[in-house]
Amino acid sequence: MLEFMDEGKRSEPVELIAVLVFGFLLKLFAGRNSLTEHGIVFPGYDEYYHMRRILYGTSNFPDTLWFDTYLNYPHGFSITWPPLFDQISAALCIALGQHTKEGVEMTAAFVPVIIGLLAMVVVYYIMRELFDHRIALLASFMTALAPYYLLYTMVAATDHHSLEVLFQLLSLLFMVLAFSRPDKRWLYASAAGVALAALAYTWQGADVYFGAYLLFAAFGMSLELRQEKPNLNIVSTLLVAFFLALILVLPFRNTPWMSPSFLGLAAIFVALAIMLALAHIIAKRSISWKAFPLAILAIFIISLLLSKILGGFFGLEGLIRTGMGYIWGGEMIGKIGEAEPLIYDLDTLSQVVFSWLGLNILFSLAGAAAIVVYMRKEERRMQQSLLLLLIWAVFSILLTLGQGRFLYISTIFMGMLISILIFYALDRLKKFQEERGAKLHRALAAAIILLLVLPTAIDAFNFASNSPPAIAGDWQDSLFWLKENSDPTSHFADPEEIPEYSVMSWWDYGNWILYLSERPVVANNFQTGIEDAVKFYLAEDEKEATEIMDARGARYVFADFGIAYGKLPSLTEWADEDISSYMALEEYGAQLSAKPKERFFNTTLGKLYLADGTGMGRFRLIHESSTIMGNVGKSRVMIFQYVPGALLKIHTGRDGNGMALLNMTSNMDRRFVYLNQATWNGDALEVRVPYSTEREHEVHATDPYMVFSVHGDDVKAQMVEVSEEDVLQGRTIDINF
Repeated sequence: MLEFMDEGKRSEPVELIAVLVFGFLLKLFAGRNSLTEHGIVFPGYDEYYHMRRILYGTSNFPDTLWFDTYLNYPHGFSITWPPLFDQISAALCIALGQHTKEGVEMTAAFVPVIIGLLAMVVVYYIMRELFDHRIALLASFMTALAPYYLLYTMVAATDHHSLEVLFQLLSLLFMVLAFSRPDKRWLYASAAGVALAALAYTWQGADVYFGAYLLFAAFGMSLELRQEKPNLNIVSTLLVAFFLALILVLPFRNTPWMSPSFLGLAAIFVALAIMLALAHIIAKRSISWKAFPLAILAIFIISLLLSKILGGFFGLEGLIRTGMGYIWGGEMIGKIGEAEPLIYDLDTLSQVVFSWLGLNILFSLAGAAAIVVYMRKEERRMQQSLLLLLIWAVFSILLTLGQGRFLYISTIFMGMLISILIFYALDRLKKFQEERGAKLHRALAAAIILLLVLPTAIDAFNFASNSPPAIAGDWQDSLFWLKENSDPTSHFADPEEIPEYSVMSWWDYGNWILYLSERPVVANNFQTGIEDAVKFYLAEDEKEATEIMDARGARYVFADFGIAYGKLPSLTEWADEDISSYMALEEYGAQLSAKPKERFFNTTLGKLYLADGTGMGRFRLIHESSTIMGNVGKSRVMIFQYVPGALLKIHTGRDGNGMALLNMTSNMDRRFVYLNQATWNGDALEVRVPYSTEREHEVHATDPYMVFSVHGDDVKAQMVEVSEEDVLQGRTIDINF
């Protein structure tokens, strides 16, 4: 392979350290917006619930928060996230003497950075074992650049996916070492088993990664039987690793968060044992190698049928269903962004093909072909390790096609494949030049490296330059306001008892509200409570909306521009409704215009966000954020309070109509008018109103209510004062015309 400099002048450790320093600085730069003068602002959504568990773990170590009454209020919710990431973070906080919220947040913010640097080291040693220092160094550099993994390993990205990827890479490293260094095969196989168990303690979906090793066993053994060189060490090595992993997870096999991984490990261990027996029989009786993959396929189909016929077949059906859910998230299209396939229609196909990612996938396929060429030249033990890398790289890309979320791991393998491709191409070019009596110019070599690295570097720079925390600004300010201006709820630090009330929001914002406002939520990012949240926001009758609020013990409601205009398609998808019945969507070139239809104005969400609660008697605006969305003239975030409301009873002629009108001003000095129509109830018109005419609140009336009685062309009006007690106690006020 190409030499760029005299080996005697090189220091591999120094070069690796230089790459790690670059990775550290890049992660700091990407997460710079999370480091503020007021403390840490976490970038996404799940980070906030991880921080809740880390805070709990710091105070109660080694206990973990497994049930939280602040979720799915008032029922509570059992947490199914495995605990290892949160426990490691909590342990580090304790070791460093950090027990305050600020200290724990600052310490935990750097845990993903450390994990990301360790992942770079692991990638280096995988590639160093299979190739050489230069490919390994470039692959480590590409891991630092991997755009989607960068988002999970930058400062403050306190999410378990960073650790999940690290343990997967560690399992791969030890498996590679087990095959390439047969004198220490069982030691490395055992280390791989520990890494697999650690992966199960980190992520509930670890089964999907375990399956890659099963594919490797199937392809590897088929290849060995085809070459008539079966020594069965592939399956035996994997059996040792999976057996040890199975033992290590055994103590928690019946817990909701571990049982899927335990069943997956057990199923793969059994499958490997069957493969070992099949391979032994085929080799001993000189049966055609083709019988091996055909027998595996037949056994898989029979197992599927048995799982249906026998009602689960020891959990196999549920395991397969769960695994397929991770591999293919098609049913989540329009509901959960990260679970959608990378490509599911012509538009997404075009977006991927004509992007830097699409170019990287193309380069990666070329790199996979280069691995195949290397495999033909290497001795048998290295062929096995190279095949394992190839299987894992292709498998990670296939995972990403099923669910875009897996870009955080596939882009690492793309970086490995591109590194292999670069030096394979340089090696071939060098030989070609030497055959012509010429030398390869360093400028040409540098140009090739730059060309193949550039798509990843551009994506990484774009991600690092445009990664402000999603909560920063209006949402963060609004949540702090709610915390300071609403009644505190009990048991936040130790959520075993049911607190006093909850907050209604769309599920995306649940973790934010819980962590920053310290208030219970109906729906959160675990998609719990989502059915009632959908029904509430899309309810076209206030009675239906209030019944949900009462059942859920909710006192406050969030409505924002994102729900109304960005997330409405998701709401309608969950409700099995047609988005076109709520919004008129029109394309203007690259722009998409959304215009509300009458049905949207009739929903709770429409009445709250677009009409400030006009037409509703029990919801009142209490705070709006500072950013005004110019296209709709509304604040980005609005908070409403759910109150009993004062009942205005209008005594007038039988053929009359009535209404109540109130001039209001918001905390942003925005003038608006509240209006509600009266309806007949017995011998009087009734209209419920949520605002008092007192002025001590940020959002307050500027005048008394104007109550109208209308009889044809005869319109009468009275000025009516309504006290805060009238509203909060639901008192009746009689008005005579």
